[in-house]
Amino acid sequence: MFTKFDLADMARRVRNVRRGTLKLREINPPLMFSTDLYIAVYKPIVVLWVRAAEQVTAAYEATLSELITDSPADLNLILNLAADEFGRLFLSLQPALQTWANRLEKWQRDKWVASVLSGTGVDLTTLLGPEDMRQTVATAIEWNASLVKDVSAQARQRIANAVFDGIRNRTPARDVAKTIRESVGMARDRSLRIASDQMLKLSSALADERRRQAGIEEWEWLHSRKLHPRADHVARNGKIYSDTNPPPTMPGQEPYCGCRQRALLRWD
Repeated sequence: MFTKFDLADMARRVRNVRRGTLKLREINPPLMFSTDLYIAVYKPIVVLWVRAAEQVTAAYEATLSELITDSPADLNLILNLAADEFGRLFLSLQPALQTWANRLEKWQRDKWVASVLSGTGVDLTTLLGPEDMRQTVATAIEWNASLVKDVSAQARQRIANAVFDGIRNRTPARDVAKTIRESVGMARDRSLRIASDQMLKLSSALADERRRQAGIEEWEWLHSRKLHPRADHVARNGKIYSDTNPPPTMPGQEPYCGCRQRALLRWD
């Protein structure tokens, strides 16, 4: 992102600042964005495989009780039909994903404008728009689309492994059913983690781009305060970095990292 304007110079003219440093208010996205992403985009995939798992479990029970010779083909047909349904469902999820990303961009932009106005007296409302972040938002949408596909593919593979291993080993139906339920549960848990992580990643990317857009090179690392943090991230808390002296990884960049950055305006 290129520098669109010099916020430090604009603030100097508004408040006649000569020297000093200002820490702009941090921006921390609310959990509702994570919940909304899960409900709108990932939960429909989980529901689809819950339904397919029930059908597969019933077919597997019939297989053991009736010794149906063509049951593997029947079970595979159920899985294939679920995969076909996912293909149709995926097309409807993409607009929902676009809507979610646009909402988060708008929220983050409004919070950034409010933070700058509160700290400097400069109103950026007319200078900023969604088009500035089009590429950042598009990248997030594309990555989430690939994650949605992967969640579905993993759920199908785990269910298939459970039933076909069960057929080969004549595993009791209750044990296979338990394994299938666990497979669907893993898809649900992973989807919830992904939704939270993707919210943080897009928010972090937007914050980083907005900062650069304003010509701000320095920022403070803010630790997420999670229960099981990375030790090196805890050590970075409160430290000042810049575009010319960055840390090994940016806040929110590593998997499930909830750390953030706080922009610093400096007048020498």
